[in-house]
Amino acid sequence: MLATGCAAPGPGPMGPPQGPGPGDMPPVEGAPTDPEIPIDPAKEMPEASLSTTASLELGKPATVVVDGRADIFSSGLAAPDQNRGGRLPATLALAPGGGSLTFGKVKGVVGCVAGATTPPDGGDCAGGNTDIEPANGISGIKNHQHSQFLVGVFLGPTASTTAPATLDFSNDAKGEQFSELAPAIGQQFYIGDGLTSAGAPQRFVIPAGATRLFLAFSDAFSFQGEPGAYGDNTGGLHVTLTQQK
Repeated sequence: MLATGCAAPGPGPMGPPQGPGPGDMPPVEGAPTDPEIPIDPAKEMPEASLSTTASLELGKPATVVVDGRADIFSSGLAAPDQNRGGRLPATLALAPGGGSLTFGKVKGVVGCVAGATTPPDGGDCAGGNTDIEPANGISGIKNHQHSQFLVGVFLGPTASTTAPATLDFSNDAKGEQFSELAPAIGQQFYIGDGLTSAGAPQRFVIPAGATRLFLAFSDAFSFQGEPGAYGDNTGGLHVTLTQQK
């Protein structure tokens, strides 16, 4: 996230990826990580994505790493949109049969500038006010209390083409303390640490037709408007989740 005054958004309109670049490699399977701080936000980020992939089995926890530059709007694409400066999301293949997901552990910190330490629930980077538009068939997202929180989106076998309605996780709307959420395919949703403030696991219902879950961040210049400004993000998260019927 480029905080106000850091830099301007990248030039040119958004569009489909223009071919692989140095940061376009897909997420890798099973990269070794520290479970508490998988990616140190104080260190320089490499060109390649540090996000990983996994396949879910019913009742068995799976763990992935989510790069702080992971672009939720590039979910389902072969390479991230270069105009936004991000990397591909962490990707999980869902077990057949649907059901729901719970997040047993989400650890790590991310930053909108080098050295920042925003927790999974988000923080106050650029004022902590998120209102980001849809792109690439993925809905936008709103949250007037936090910015740079962990988000997810469900997709079927192909990329989304039409963005569903934008969900608002502000305190005066849906909020962050829901016990259950049932997003549509292509509808971006708040995850944070996957727990209510009382420590109860939140349940995320898998929509019919979904075969994949993508984990990433929603970013824009000052977290407002057109998605982008991923290039100076740092750090990452270690995410463990379980699918159940």
